[in-house]
Amino acid sequence: MMNDTTYHFDFGFGSVPIDTSLSLINFGFQDRDEKHRQGPLTKAEHVLQYISKGKGTLCVKSRTYTVQAGDLFYLPKNLLLSYHSDASDPYVYYWVGFDGASAVKFVERMGLTPDNPVKPLYDDRITEAYARIGAALEKNNFASYTEGMGEFYKLFALLLSFEEENAKSVQTVSMRCVNQAILYIRNNFSSDINVTAIADAVGLGRNWFSTIFRKYTGLPPVQYLMRYRIDQAQKMLRQGMSVTETAIGCGFDSPANFSVQFKKLTGVSPVSYKNYK
Repeated sequence: MMNDTTYHFDFGFGSVPIDTSLSLINFGFQDRDEKHRQGPLTKAEHVLQYISKGKGTLCVKSRTYTVQAGDLFYLPKNLLLSYHSDASDPYVYYWVGFDGASAVKFVERMGLTPDNPVKPLYDDRITEAYARIGAALEKNNFASYTEGMGEFYKLFALLLSFEEENAKSVQTVSMRCVNQAILYIRNNFSSDINVTAIADAVGLGRNWFSTIFRKYTGLPPVQYLMRYRIDQAQKMLRQGMSVTETAIGCGFDSPANFSVQFKKLTGVSPVSYKNYK
C-alpha cells in the first residue's frame, strides 16, 4: 500500500492531457419554483447544472430538451439559451459557473457539447459533491474559497469518471521515458552530457529515444538540451554572473562556443544580452 513506502508522482511534460487551471466563477442552488425562468440570455462563463428533483426545459442552439432529476446539463458560454421549470413538477438543481483556457475541453471530456448539452447521470454522489462546494463557499473568506475550489475539482473528477476514456492512463511508457529524459536534462545540463548519455539514463537506444522525444516535444533531444541550456544561461546572466561563469555553469566546453550558440538562438551575444538586461 502507498502508506507503507516512500513514493512520488511526477507530472512532467505531456503527462497531463490538458491545462488543468480553472476558475470557479459562481455557485448556487435553485429550489422548487414553478415560475422559474431564465432567458433568452447568454452566459459570461460556462455553467454545469445538476437536477436533483423535478423537471424542466432547456433550449440551446434552437433545440429544446426536457431535463429531469438525474440530468447534468451544460450552459455554454456566449451562446443564446433559455431554461425554465416545469409548472407541475418544478426542478431543484445546483449550478456551478466556471471558466479557464481548458474549460471547454473539460466539459467535452464529460461528454457534453453545445450540440449535446444534456447527460443523464443519476447518482447521489453528484448532489453531495455540489453540496460540499456550497458548504465551503458559504464561509465567505479566502480560505473557504480555496476549500471550495478543492471541492469543485473533486466534482469535476467525479463527473469525468463517468466517461471510460478518462479512466485510462494519461501517461504512456513513451511519455514516461520522455519525462524522465527531461528531468535528467534539468538535473544535469551543467555537466558534459549528450544524447547518448540521456538515452542511456532512460534505458533506450539512441535512435528510438530520439524518435519518441521529438514526437512528444517537437524537438530533437540535442536541440532541446541546447535550448534549455541557453534558457538557463539567460537567467544566470540576468542575475549578474559573468559570461565565463555562465558558460561553465551551463555545461559548455568554452566561453567561445557558448557565445556562438547563445547568439544563434537569441540573436545577440551574451555580453550584449547581459549589458542590455
